[in-house]
Amino acid sequence: MLKKLIEISIKLTSEKDPDKLLELIVDSSLDFLQAERATVFLYDNTTKELYSKVVTGVDKKEIRFSIETGIAGYAARTGETLIIDDPYNNPLFNKDIDSKTGFVTRDILTVPMKNHENQIIGVFQVLNKRTGKFTSEDCDYAQAFASIAAVAIENARLIDEQKKQYELLQKAFKELQDAQETIIRQEKFATIGQLASGINHEIKNQLGVVMAVEAIRKMYPDNQKIQMYTQLILEARNRIVSLLDEIRDFAKKKDYEKTKIDLSLLIKNTIKLCEFDKELDSIKIIFNSNDNLEPIAYINADKIQQVLINLIRNAGHASPPKSKIEIELSRENNFWLIKIRDYGKGIPDEIKDKVWEPFFTTKSSGTGLGLDICRKIIANHNGEIWFESQVEKGTTFFIKLPAYEEK
Repeated sequence: MLKKLIEISIKLTSEKDPDKLLELIVDSSLDFLQAERATVFLYDNTTKELYSKVVTGVDKKEIRFSIETGIAGYAARTGETLIIDDPYNNPLFNKDIDSKTGFVTRDILTVPMKNHENQIIGVFQVLNKRTGKFTSEDCDYAQAFASIAAVAIENARLIDEQKKQYELLQKAFKELQDAQETIIRQEKFATIGQLASGINHEIKNQLGVVMAVEAIRKMYPDNQKIQMYTQLILEARNRIVSLLDEIRDFAKKKDYEKTKIDLSLLIKNTIKLCEFDKELDSIKIIFNSNDNLEPIAYINADKIQQVLINLIRNAGHASPPKSKIEIELSRENNFWLIKIRDYGKGIPDEIKDKVWEPFFTTKSSGTGLGLDICRKIIANHNGEIWFESQVEKGTTFFIKLPAYEEK
C-alpha cells in the first residue's frame, strides 16, 4: 500500500489543472480503497458550504449544501474521520440521492481534508467497499490519501491563481500600451507628463492586488513552481510601474539608482520573461556568453532590462514565424558589449536616420517612443547604443556599457 501511495502522490502532485485533479483524485481513490463510488467535496469558506462537481456514478452537476447538514458536513465541522456501517439508520444520511439514482449505499467512509495550516479545505468520501466493510485500517489509508489529495489541491489552486494574476497583469499592460498611444496621439510632448500621471495612478491602483502574491510566495518557500510564477508576476508588475514612471518623466534627464549587476544573469532572466510574451511564441531566443567572464556592470537593472525587452520585442516583430533571435555578451576593453540580432526584414536605408526620433514607428500599433527611451537610458549609464541592418537579412543592435572595476 505504501508503494501505491507514493505512486498516487506523484500522479496527483503532477496535475496542475484543478478540475482534472479532482477527477484524478476520485478515480485514484476508487482503485486504492476498493470502493464503488467516490466524491470530493470542497469547502467554500464564504458561504460555509461544501460543493462538488465530481461524483462518480451520477450526473456531474454541482452539488452544494451547508456544512450543518449531512455526513460530509459533520466531518467538515468536527474534523473527524467517520465510518458509517448502516447509513439508512443514520439521521445524517440523505436517502434522496439513492432514491433518485437507484443506488444502494451500504457503507460510507468520510475523511476531512486539511491544508498545511490544519484548516479544512474539503471532505473526501467513498461508498460501498467492494469486498466486506470499511475497517480502521481503511481509515488510516484514507487519511493518508486525503492528506496527499489536500496538498495537491492547494498547489493546483495556487498555481491556477498565479496564472490568473498573470493574465490580469497582461491585460493591465495592454491597457497601459493603449492609453500610452492615446496620450501620444493627442498631446505629444506637451501633455505626456500630465496625462501619464493620471494613468500612473489608476493602473498602479489596479496592480496593487498583484502584490498579494508576495504573501503566497512566503507561505510556500519550497514550492519551485509557485516561486517561479510569483517572481515573474512581481517582476512584470515592477516593469509596468517603471515604464509608467519613464513616460511621466519622458522629457526629463534622470539619474538612476545603480548597483553591481551580473549582465549574464540579467539577460537570462529577461529571456525567461520574454517566454511569456505571446508575440514571441514561435521565436527561439538564443543566448551566447563566455562562461569564464564575470560580466559585472554598475547599472540600474530594471532600466537595462527595459531596454533589452524593447529590443527583443522589436526583433521578434521584424522576424518571420519560427525564426530566431541571437543575443551575445562579450568584453571590449573597459566595456561590455551586448548584441541582439534578428534575421528579419531589416531596416531600409531611407529610414535608418529616423528610427531614434520620438514618435517615429513602422508598427501600426506602435508609439515610436521605445527606441528614444532606450537611447536615453543607455546614455544615462554612460553607454552607447547603435545598430547595423541589411534589408531581408536582419538587424543587429549593439549596447555598450562600462564594465565595473573594483577601486
